[in-house]
Amino acid sequence: MKNKKRLAFGIALMMLPLMLLSATVTEAQAANKPIIVCTTSAVGSVVEAFLGDTADVLVLVQPGLCPADFDMKPGYIDAVSKAQILFKQNIQGEFWLDGLLTAAGNPDLTVVAIPGVYNTPAGAKNYIRGVGGNLSQILGLDLASKTSEMLNAVDEVSSLMANQAATLDAANVKVICMGWLQTFIESAGFTVVATFNPPETLSAGDINSLLETSQSEGVALVVDNLQIDTEFGAGIASQVGAEHVVLTNFPGAVPNTETLPEMLRYNAEQLFNGTILWQSTSTLRAERVDLQNQVSVFQIAASLAVIAAAAEAVLLYAKRKKKP
Repeated sequence: MKNKKRLAFGIALMMLPLMLLSATVTEAQAANKPIIVCTTSAVGSVVEAFLGDTADVLVLVQPGLCPADFDMKPGYIDAVSKAQILFKQNIQGEFWLDGLLTAAGNPDLTVVAIPGVYNTPAGAKNYIRGVGGNLSQILGLDLASKTSEMLNAVDEVSSLMANQAATLDAANVKVICMGWLQTFIESAGFTVVATFNPPETLSAGDINSLLETSQSEGVALVVDNLQIDTEFGAGIASQVGAEHVVLTNFPGAVPNTETLPEMLRYNAEQLFNGTILWQSTSTLRAERVDLQNQVSVFQIAASLAVIAAAAEAVLLYAKRKKKP
């Protein structure tokens, strides 16, 4: 009986998100709000920033997941069947989208693609302009003021990134990272010397190559992608004396990253904080090596002094033996 109750409770928990999704869609229809579906939070966060509670915005892939791991459920099909607009990124991870659109069978749905880089200041501004322009055209809204406000927020983060990069001499800080983060890391002023694909695709040779590059280049940071893996880079970093950093590729995956500017700021802070820590530990390591060298010199000098004293004692003893 207890097992049956636990099973029923587990099923109820699994069904809760779909029930809430269905209720949200129904409420939006009753309130005459446009229903807008977004494949990921990269575009969904921008739509939400523009429209707030004047629309019902549904993000299909939760920000902590890779889009390729999306699990289509009936509630999502229902949402898309009633939506007015669907925003997509046009990335490989959205391979499931055509099936979802077919299942939804919504002839009145306007599908809008916002492709390209979004996780750099320049890319984020293009995303904001692209989403804002489409929303203005489709819904007949004047979003010029909101667009300017959001672009200014990105510029503020970009300025902070540039100043901090100059302060820490980021151009001379070498990084190895998950490949999908390279554009952002370079936009923050760092030098990427090698990238890696999802860890499950790497061979032993690939890993050895990363280790060799890390050691030969004097890598400071090894950076993982939160949505892919958070442990692989830690292993590399521990072997080469680098700092391990984890960045998010989607807004909302960690607290206070709900918008693109907030995500950019968070990621930049992780890189800069990691650099400060690496520079501090590097100084300590250099001081330790210097002390070890000084100790070695002292030990050698002491040994030579002992040898010299012993030799002198032998000579004195020899001279005394020769005296009549």
